[in-house]
Amino acid sequence: MKGSIKIVVSTKKLRYELKLRRNITIIQGDSGSGKTSLIQLLSDYISGRTGPGTEVICDRKCAVLSGDAESVIARLRALTDTVVFVDEQERFLYSKAFAEAVLDSGCYFVFITRDALNMLPYSVNEIYYLKNSGYYQNTRQVYNSMHQVYPEIKMAENIEPS
Repeated sequence: MKGSIKIVVSTKKLRYELKLRRNITIIQGDSGSGKTSLIQLLSDYISGRTGPGTEVICDRKCAVLSGDAESVIARLRALTDTVVFVDEQERFLYSKAFAEAVLDSGCYFVFITRDALNMLPYSVNEIYYLKNSGYYQNTRQVYNSMHQVYPEIKMAENIEPS
């Protein structure tokens, strides 16, 4: 998959806006910042367990992986052109077999974890944290957006070592 993907997940009280620029994106954050709520909203929406106020806007299919490693890897191999979300509580996330399946896949991945995923090649520029913003305070909707942990630095001039 190539190009960036914008994903909006919203309910009457929550709104998440994500922009994926590479095939592996990491979302970190403290407890209570909304990481697991995002995964739960997506999972419920995909399985049809949400009410009429929930909306997911994305030009690609979305999937949430959970369960035992063997069934997850088999399901992942069947997915194409999909944005795959995985929460840190899933044990398979840290396995070598899952990392190999990710590298062989043509999907985009969003991993919600506070730990390093040493077996996967991802850019430090694609590590984000969720930030609650006050855009919708008057209507009581909480707006969550992603912000880079390690922002890109632009050099004003070339540095020439002596």
